[in-house]
Parts: sequence; C-alpha cells; structure tokens
Amino acid sequence: MTIGPQPAGRIDAMRMERLLAPRSIAIVGASDNSGWSRSTYANLRAGGFPGEVYCVNPGRETAHGQRAYPALGSLPEPVDLAYVLVGTDAVLPVMAQAADAGVANLAVVAAGFAEAGPDGQERQRQLTEFARAHGQLVFGPNNLGYINSPANVMAFSQPMPWPFLKGGVSLLSQSGALAIFALEYFAARDVGLSCLLTMGNEAMINVAHGMEFLVENPGTRVIALFLESIRQPEEFRRLATRALELGKPVVACKIGRSKLGARAAAAHTGALVGDDAVIDAALRQLGVIRVDSLEDLIVTAGLLDSYGTIRGSRVGVVTASGAMCGVVSDIAERDGIQLPDFSPATVEALETGILPPFATAQNPLDLTGYTVVDPELMHKAHDVIFDDPGLDVVVLTAGLPQSQEGLSPLHDGALRRIADQVKTAHAQVVLTSHLMTDHSAFARTYRAGLGLPMTLPGVEKGLPALARAIWWSEKLRAARQPDAAAEPPASSRQAAIGPAGSAAWSEPRAREHLTAAGVPVVPGELAVTADEAVAAAGRLGYPVVLKAVSASLLHKTNIGAVALDRADAGQVRDAFRRVTEAASAHVADLEGVLVTAMRRGGLELIVGVVADPLWGPVLAVGLGGIWVEVLRDSAQRLLPASRAEIRAMLDELQASALLYGARGQEPADLAVLTDVIGRIGDAALSLGDRLDALEVNPLRVAGPEVEALDVLVTWRDGEV
Repeated sequence: MTIGPQPAGRIDAMRMERLLAPRSIAIVGASDNSGWSRSTYANLRAGGFPGEVYCVNPGRETAHGQRAYPALGSLPEPVDLAYVLVGTDAVLPVMAQAADAGVANLAVVAAGFAEAGPDGQERQRQLTEFARAHGQLVFGPNNLGYINSPANVMAFSQPMPWPFLKGGVSLLSQSGALAIFALEYFAARDVGLSCLLTMGNEAMINVAHGMEFLVENPGTRVIALFLESIRQPEEFRRLATRALELGKPVVACKIGRSKLGARAAAAHTGALVGDDAVIDAALRQLGVIRVDSLEDLIVTAGLLDSYGTIRGSRVGVVTASGAMCGVVSDIAERDGIQLPDFSPATVEALETGILPPFATAQNPLDLTGYTVVDPELMHKAHDVIFDDPGLDVVVLTAGLPQSQEGLSPLHDGALRRIADQVKTAHAQVVLTSHLMTDHSAFARTYRAGLGLPMTLPGVEKGLPALARAIWWSEKLRAARQPDAAAEPPASSRQAAIGPAGSAAWSEPRAREHLTAAGVPVVPGELAVTADEAVAAAGRLGYPVVLKAVSASLLHKTNIGAVALDRADAGQVRDAFRRVTEAASAHVADLEGVLVTAMRRGGLELIVGVVADPLWGPVLAVGLGGIWVEVLRDSAQRLLPASRAEIRAMLDELQASALLYGARGQEPADLAVLTDVIGRIGDAALSLGDRLDALEVNPLRVAGPEVEALDVLVTWRDGEV
C-alpha cells in the first residue's frame, strides 16, 4: 500500500539503523495461538538474533516457551523495537504504553488504517500525529515486517524458507504478499538476500527512507524495488544518483504499464509523453534497470550481485545443442546482445584440433553431442574461447546436480574442471542452465563449494537479465568518465515569465524566445495587411508559408488557417485573405499573419517539453510532422538532461536509421541536432514552473541544417 500521510524530510541515519538493526525486541501481542506471533518468534530465533527477545501479552503468563510480560513498561529494559501484533483498535494504546516505557521504534503489522476508507485514514492520522508528538518512529502500519540478515534480524511475521540464503540483494516492496512469494523464489533461484523491507502504508517511513537505508547499507550490493507508485520523485532521483555513484545497481519492477487516458493538453507532446513513458524515461536516465515481473527482478538483481559489473558488451555463448544456438541468437537479437565472430585464432584452434568435422566454429558455438564421446573436447573448447581477446563475456550452459544421488563422478569431475577454468578465464564467464530449473538446497551448497557464481535459470530468463546487466554496467562506466557531461543543476530553472491569465503565447513571441535561447528558427515576419505580407515574402524569398497568428489559435491547419508553398505575390494576397477569414471565424484576437520561408526536404522531428505532474518538465523527441500521432515513435528524458542523454535519445527512436542517411536521406549532423534539442530544453526550463508545454513541430533536419518551423508555448494559467 502507498496511501496515507508522508513524513516531512529525511530521517536520521542512526535512527533508521536502530529501528532496522535493534539490539532488543519485544513482541507485543505474543501468543502461541497466533500464527503471526509464532512465525515472528521462530524467524528471530532461527535467524540468530543476538539480543533479547521479550514477549508482551497481559492475558498470558507465557508465550513461545518463555515469560510473557504484561506491558512494555514491565520489561527489564526499554527495548529498541516494539514489534506490534495487536489488533487495529489496540495499536494506539500500545503506542502510548511504549511512549511511557521509553520505546521509540515500533513496527505495526495491523491493517485497518489508511487502506480502509475514511475511518481508517483517521486512525492513521491519529497514529502518525501521536508518534510525532512523542518522538516515535513507526514502520507500517499494514505491513509484514522486515529482514536485515547482516544484523541477524528476521523481524518478519510470515513463514520463511530455511536454511536462509544470505547475500547482497536487498528487496524493498510496496506489496507485502508478493514479498512472501519472493522469499521462496530467491531460494529457488540461488539468490542470497541481504534485507527485505515491506513498506505497508508508509505512514512515517516511506520508500525514499527505506531506499536511503539500503543505498548506504554496506551489506546491500544490489537494490531491488517492487513499486506500485513513485510518490517522491525528487528523493528517488537523488537516491538513484547516489546509488550509481556508489556502484550499486538498482533494479525496479514498477507495475502499471497500462495506458491512461489522453492528457487534456493542446500540444501533441502532451499525448506523446504518457505517465508510464515518463517513468520509463526517468528510470533509464537515472541508471535504474526496469523489469516487468518479480521473477525478472530477482534474477537480474541476483546476476548483478553474483557477477558484479559486467566487463563489456561482446558476448560469446557455448552450448551443446544446435537448437539452443538458434534460441540464443533470437534472444540476443531481440535484447540487443552483441554476438561477435570468434577471433581468427580461436576459429583456427577450434577447427584444427578440437571440434569434430561436422561442427562449425561460430558464435554461438554448438559443441555437439560429441562431448559424450570425448568429454575432453568441452574443456579444450572452453580454454580457447575463454581467452578469446574479442570477447568480454562468455555464457556457458551448465546444469547443477539437484541431489547427491543425481551427481555422477563424471558430472562432478566436469563441473570441478569448469570451476577451475572459470577462475582463470580472460573473459567473464556467466553460467546458465538450458531451461528454467529450481535449485535445491543441495545444488546451492554444491555450487558454493565449487566457488562458482550463481547459475542463471535458463536462457529465456538469463540472457535478458545479462542484457540488462550489460546496459547498467555501461551506464556506470559512462558515469565514471572524467569528461562525462554533468546535468545542469535543477536550480537552473528561472522564475516563470508567462503572462498571468494567458493560455498560450502567440507564435511570434514563442519564436523570439527560442531565438534568444540560440535555437535556429525559420526566418519569418508578421504582416497585418496583404501588402505587408507580399513585401515580407519578397524579402524572405519565394515560396513562402502563411499562418494566422493568435494566442487562442493553437492548431491552425485543422481550420484552414495555414497556406503552404505560395510562389508569387498574387498567391500570397489570396492566401492572406483566406487565412485571415478562416481564423476570424474562430477567434477574436487575430494579430495578423506570419509569413515564413518555405522549406522542402529533410526529416521532420517533434521536440517538446511538457510539465509532468510528478516528475516536472519532461523532454520528448520523436518523428514529427503529420506522423507524430500515427507512429508514436518517441524517446523521453527528465529535464535538466545532459547532452549525452539527449544524444542517446536519438538512437532510441525506431526511426533513428533515417538520421544516419537511410533511404537516400542526407545524414543528419547529430552533434548539431543534439545541441539544438538541448537548447530547446533549456528554453523550456527558463520559462519556469507555470509552463504547460513548449513544442517544436516540426524541427526540420537536413544534414547540418537544423531549424524550428513551428513553435507552440502553452501555460497552466488558463483553458487551452
């Protein structure tokens, strides 16, 4: 759940540490008759909690085989954490009891608060108000607790898989129920867990607080997020940036990809940048890996924890199935994994002394079933391919034994030999099974005993996870480059200069603003009479375009208020009359007619900035002109954005090949185009927080020429 009031400001790190790594715990409402209480107590004991665990229940003399105290105030000491398992109506009395006993930290499991309608929202308001007034910190309510395995604190109210597999992945989940399922999947995938935070209603401690704890927590190497919403984007942005600085991958499963209704805005860009598209852009820009399922979340996080930063993007694959080679090739093409040819030396070595005559020395490599006849063939091939200078990573299909009975001496010997080869390989070797397979406790122990990293769960899950890890690793390397372009500070936004009460600027004013920002704009002049229009056309040179000018008239083409390709004075006079008549039938504030030079050829893009209600100004780039709403081919970034991010946007477009000169087009000067788009973004930022949208459609690109042909600026102050 993500509803309910949010705390103001950040929480002191030491306070969070005391809450999530307590030295003593009291289970309030402890009872042998409660499955929640039994699980909590059993998890704390099985997890090796080093401090005292007290049971509090005024109606019991004993609980879980030990004394039950009547109240928190009767304990031998004020505990660091009260783990509250009482019913909803008893929570506030327990909080009062805790305040009197000097207990400052509480984890509240009970539901019936902000998620339960107006009455529950009032209860949560009272809870939060009481806690703040008495210096208390409440985790929850309506959550399942947490796990902090480096501190041996398993304060979790549901059954857990034992033995517990510790590792470097920490999961923060806005769904408690999915966290239960995730624990089983962590174990089945051989992924070790560091921390698990189930956020509940976030009355006081929200996602940002939990994420900050994990970012700075030395036991967390990878952060996995299961999110229903991102409610504090500025904090999320700060923490994601900090995680990247520390080299900690953040993997997020953000649900809610379904399309929302079209945004009620005049600019086409408003429709182009839907809510989920903005989230996608934000996460990509911040170096956060986005996945679509809990399974992918855990597998991707586990890969990054086990293998660390991936050394490069050149991948080789070795298997013993020709069909699997085809599967691998299809996945690689879909997910953008590079499968380069083996080096000539590798090919020669494979062909002359290792592979049977009917095998082909290519990437992916099928060792064929001949490995059954000659098991040494596999290891010889590994030695050669693992040292290929043209490969950064080698994916090796190798299954683990699931039981002692299923482990033959031949299999054991082969795996031990592979383990030795992996440790000395030039390339980074990533292991995967052929198909999705759960790893038994025996398999996990056996793998760890060999000193091998985790084995990915089949190529269908494993290779996409590898592609994500490669993307993140490249993002990290780019961020650490000393000449990496830094984003301008958010403080670069200036005060709004939009006119109060005005819904939009007229196009001449919008053109002036872009020109002042250094954006090339097609030459044009405002004419209020036909004679002035003819004179302007003469100065600009024929052919010309005529457009009606009015702050109230945003989409002129639809009503016939635009005339293209007028080649002489007579055509200009006729167009002036028809354009003004068409516009006057719809608006009363006609300022005149804008006469501009007519441009032909080139590629038309749309570049726009819209004010997203959550993330603020968002830059969108896509195929423009008449195609913007048909093809919906776009890339987005939060502003401010570096020139490097803007350059990356261009390659994300499905139509990016056109920028490189496809189908006879003159290649665009991408450096110039990137700079112009950046200047459009800067121009939008300078207009301040009242800006609704700034749109250039089209932005004409013809080789080194980049020019804005049509400009729209709208404001939040009025109806559009």
